[in-house]
Amino acid sequence: MAPENIIEATGAIVKEEDLINIKHKVMPNTLVLESSHPFPGYHGSNLPENPLPGIIYLVTRTKYAGEDILRAAKKIKKSFPDNFEASFGQAEKHEKIYHFIRVKNLDCFDCIPVLQNAFTGEGIQFMKRKSVSGEALIKLQKFFRLQRMEKYLYKDLDDPLMYYFEIPEKPVWELFKKITIYIRANVDNYTFDAALGTLYLEDILDMVRIYAKDLTWEQLEFIRKKYLYELSHPDHLD
Repeated sequence: MAPENIIEATGAIVKEEDLINIKHKVMPNTLVLESSHPFPGYHGSNLPENPLPGIIYLVTRTKYAGEDILRAAKKIKKSFPDNFEASFGQAEKHEKIYHFIRVKNLDCFDCIPVLQNAFTGEGIQFMKRKSVSGEALIKLQKFFRLQRMEKYLYKDLDDPLMYYFEIPEKPVWELFKKITIYIRANVDNYTFDAALGTLYLEDILDMVRIYAKDLTWEQLEFIRKKYLYELSHPDHLD
């Protein structure tokens, strides 16, 4: 049982990322993408200078059940040299959907084709290579471990730079993006990246995920109030 004020649950993150094709050190004729900047709204100094291979997306030929991907990853980890992290989701670009296995914490690019071969051995097939570089809307399914710090405010127990706050309902992405750009442009000395989050609890819990360094709870509460106001006044930015 999780300790008091600790939430462990599956959920989803929606965010935009700038993706680039990885053309070398992948299985022949397969589509592998890399996030060139996983937190595009954040411009602080604590991002790794050389995060490669950082976050990569192994694009699959078709949509696989999430549990099948996670079972395959669990089996592969028993013999794979890197302690990688795997999750799943989809990228939307120019009204086309690309299903993927997202991989973090690989030590080198040479590991990518080895990992692809391992997934192939578990029945996962990959999409043929094509050019998909550019901005895409990412919808990622993942497991969350959060601690409630204040009413409506949470911190991520797996990443000290991530924070969350509740919102009444999930807005459409374009409105959320417009609000985020407006808030960042009109708040001094705040640099942060924002994404939409959802937790699958007894009821759906919609949230905003904030990525920032040295953010105080007072600052997070200030950002939360800005979002709540703009979300409740969608015509304000027209």
